[in-house]
Amino acid sequence: MHDDPVLESAQMLCQGVRLNQHGDMTMRVRLSDAASLAYDAVGSGIPLLALHGAYSARSEVRDFLEPMIDSRPVRRVYIDLPGHGDSRPSSAVRRPDDVLDLVDRLLDKEAPDGRFLLLGHSFGAHFARAIAARHPDRVAGLALICPALPGEQHIPTPTVVRDDGVSAALDPDQRAEYEGYFVVRTAETLERFRRAVIPVAGEVDEQTLQTAITAGPHAADPDTVPVSAPVLVIAGRHDHWVGWERQQRLGDQYPRATVVTAGDAGHALPHERPGLVAALLSDWLNEIGIPTAADSGQ
Repeated sequence: MHDDPVLESAQMLCQGVRLNQHGDMTMRVRLSDAASLAYDAVGSGIPLLALHGAYSARSEVRDFLEPMIDSRPVRRVYIDLPGHGDSRPSSAVRRPDDVLDLVDRLLDKEAPDGRFLLLGHSFGAHFARAIAARHPDRVAGLALICPALPGEQHIPTPTVVRDDGVSAALDPDQRAEYEGYFVVRTAETLERFRRAVIPVAGEVDEQTLQTAITAGPHAADPDTVPVSAPVLVIAGRHDHWVGWERQQRLGDQYPRATVVTAGDAGHALPHERPGLVAALLSDWLNEIGIPTAADSGQ
């Protein structure tokens, strides 16, 4: 039995509406009291489900994605994966397909009919592929940024692309986090780290990560289900978390894939090369047929 959005809204009003840091209502779908997805939504148009990576939360993806696509008729749905951010407690989410069952609940509310878009960073990209495998005929487009892939990893040796010494301004814990994530260490990336990464770092349920935020198995295997929609794959050549070589081979699986390996970037690619990511996402949306505000006469 699915959630009643009218009843849930009334309950939220009685309890006091929870707002996120952007002033938007935090919404929620549930399988049980200990199995829920928190999310917020921005804009109108075709739904786009945006998923963050492990040890992060939805506001990190929102921070880099909003300026890239806010001129498009797209309803951006930013999700906290179970075990992260506001999607806690999550002790009843015990396997990867429980995560997908929750996403199906969200689709019932945000995209009950028609097609939708998917975008994920890191482990969020893995789940984006898994969602697409459940609903291949409804996916209008799939964007994978530094996707985590199941199986053997081919990880490059950690390399620093640029270091301007800015991490000296951080306390030891934050410095370790910054230098472990960013291979481009400049005043600009430090500002992005402080704005988008520090606020969400550490907000996790470790047990859920170990049992449910994993590569599967899934009932619908993302490595075997074809997706005919436009697919964008972007990897960082210096990504020492998930690598880049196996990501290139996703072009063999998806017949309409554009696969790009970005030099001078690592796992923090959307923060380190935002101009490149924005241009590639714009091309992806053009291929799907999502107009800009100028094109649509708005």
